[in-house]
Amino acid sequence: MVNKKFKYNPNTLTFEQEESPCRKKLANLAIRFVLSLVIAVIVFLSYSYFFDTPKEKILKRDNAHLALQFELLEKKIVESIDILNEIQQRDNSIYRSIFEADTIPHSLRAGGVGGTNHYEEFEGFRTSNLLINVASLLDQLTWKTYVQSKSFDEVIDLAKNKEQMILCIPAIQPISVKDLIRISDFFGIRRDPFTREIRVHQGVDFAGPKSSPIYATGNGKVVSAEFSFFGYGNVVVIDHGFGYKSRYAHLQKIEVKPGDEVIRGQVIGRLGNSGRSTGPHLHYEVQLRNKTVDPMNYFSDMSPEVYDMMVKNNAQSAMD
Repeated sequence: MVNKKFKYNPNTLTFEQEESPCRKKLANLAIRFVLSLVIAVIVFLSYSYFFDTPKEKILKRDNAHLALQFELLEKKIVESIDILNEIQQRDNSIYRSIFEADTIPHSLRAGGVGGTNHYEEFEGFRTSNLLINVASLLDQLTWKTYVQSKSFDEVIDLAKNKEQMILCIPAIQPISVKDLIRISDFFGIRRDPFTREIRVHQGVDFAGPKSSPIYATGNGKVVSAEFSFFGYGNVVVIDHGFGYKSRYAHLQKIEVKPGDEVIRGQVIGRLGNSGRSTGPHLHYEVQLRNKTVDPMNYFSDMSPEVYDMMVKNNAQSAMD
């Protein structure tokens, strides 16, 4: 009765039910449908805001599991980097030092990633910081491993050439023990015999009789054999490879020429007094990677008899 409407008919003197047009009925139905839909949407959004759907619960659980896995991966990468750092330390201080190879600087081992923002693709996520940190650690590990691999390749090559390296290192006195009168000057600080100024003496001076034979102290190639106007007089320079060079100055006579391959114990000249010299002696220098070092650190303890035997054997080998 509530939804029915009545109208008074004066002709019949009665109330008659009023019929609603179809358009009006449809309009009412549409209004009710829209109101119901709006209410349903509001209820759905409210439920979704306060409660997770089954699919969302699965996604959140998976995301939490992935985040945990990334954290574990981050710890493993850090542990691997720590182990690699220890290997790098041993490489520099032990493996490379055995073969007197240059150490690899920390700046090269650490490397770097080019670009203004290499990890832009990981931004915008809830776990962006974790993703970026893991990616950065992976890049560090990859670079450090690459550098260490190259270093080990070099160490392996040095180990394979160890025997040749031993023959090439300038490891004997350039003058026979029997011809040596005395060592007149050592490597280091001294007073210049001409100017009396305090200067660094770059080699060792061996005093001896003129024309005494001067021997190559290691296998190598003669790169210079000429008169020097910078005080050395007649001077021979031998490149021994492996970063080593030796210089023999103030010679009376040069008996090799540039390009000659020489062996340890081979005569390369005669002791003299040429150039800036106060008396007959040999000025002998050793360079390691273009830096002068104390030759005394390389001399082997050799008796006169053993020295003479080596010279004779090597001289015969040079003639053959």
